[in-house]
Amino acid sequence: MGRANPWRVVLIAAATFAAVYWALDFNKLAALRYGADTGTFLQWLTGEAHGHGSWNGAEYRPHLQVHDSWVLLVLAPLLALFPYTQTLLALQVAAIAGAALPLHAFARACGASLRAANAVAIAYLISPSAQGLAYGNFVENVFVPLLAACGALAVRRRALVPALIVAQLLLGLKEDQALFLLWFGAACALWWDRRIGLCVVVLAALNGAGFVIAEHVHHVQPSLPGYGWQIDDPLAKLSFFVALLAPFAFAPLALGRRLVLAAPLVAELVFNHPWAYPIARIGTHWTAPIVAATALAAAYAIARRPKLATPMLVGAALCALFFNDTALKIGRWPYVIDRPAYAAALALRASQRDVLIRRPDEGSYAVAAANPHVLLATYVAGEPGYCPAYDTNARAFFASLGIGAWPVGITTCGGVPVSVSQPPR
Repeated sequence: MGRANPWRVVLIAAATFAAVYWALDFNKLAALRYGADTGTFLQWLTGEAHGHGSWNGAEYRPHLQVHDSWVLLVLAPLLALFPYTQTLLALQVAAIAGAALPLHAFARACGASLRAANAVAIAYLISPSAQGLAYGNFVENVFVPLLAACGALAVRRRALVPALIVAQLLLGLKEDQALFLLWFGAACALWWDRRIGLCVVVLAALNGAGFVIAEHVHHVQPSLPGYGWQIDDPLAKLSFFVALLAPFAFAPLALGRRLVLAAPLVAELVFNHPWAYPIARIGTHWTAPIVAATALAAAYAIARRPKLATPMLVGAALCALFFNDTALKIGRWPYVIDRPAYAAALALRASQRDVLIRRPDEGSYAVAAANPHVLLATYVAGEPGYCPAYDTNARAFFASLGIGAWPVGITTCGGVPVSVSQPPR
């Protein structure tokens, strides 16, 4: 009898995660619940595919002047063939799910047993952090967990060329990766592999300098949040870190003094001032680096504390059920799809006239943004028309599938069942 495939469990877990979130993401898209970021990348990359550059109608300027995301240009040929929002969402979910494989391999390379490596990979997949990234808008940093895990594995194996290739891909996702890689490269040079660490530091410095020079030459400024020593909403940020660590049974805390390596990742979240939305939400491009670092720290820790495997799985399951930011949290349901509204958004994608979409209707922009004639209006504080975030009406959801009667006095607002007497805010 041959040996069991050591990848079997994690492959099944990753495939299950991908199937579930492809279904949930496509439901969310059809309910017009995706936001401006998803439309921004669709319009940018389809525009690149047709020679229009990175200008888009949500930021009203070329995206490459906002963020240093040039590596995503490799997706332009794919968007030329499949110019649909579903293409980006499929890639997003595949990237988040796929990160479980190098994370599993990294745990094994650190000395973890097969059971422990399976546990940390599954805990990552069912953590609110990974699910939030898979269910949120398409952004550059959805690829961070996958690339970070691949890079950590290459460094662990002292493989210089693969480590530098992955580092360069990370540097091409977003300009702040240069700061993180400078930090981790220096740490690698001091405590693990001098050659790899110094090469990563040089690569990060060159990329960072190149971005600053390019922005200066074009007289533009990247999108920058504000920072300060005052901590805004400390309880919300504390709850974020609890929700981040609990799915891994707080295993990263076992690293002791090595936790100082997380300092810049933590500082970016703790000392941020409110900007557009709370920076410490579980699944956004802001949190992707610390999500990846936490999972890798847990993989390293579980190699030394294998008894944490079961608490990890239990903690991750409880967090997924009670602290999730997606439709899989207990009490939430997928959106109810308004088919005529979705059909109208599809019609906009084929329109040949300039169309300006109100900000509360940005879900239509996310669907139709492959059309360069479609623009998104700028944000206006207090503008009416926004709908509730989540569907908590099981009866309405099942009725939308033809199971049971539609509840009396209920209509929908952006895919969410609401009382007829409750207008959108």
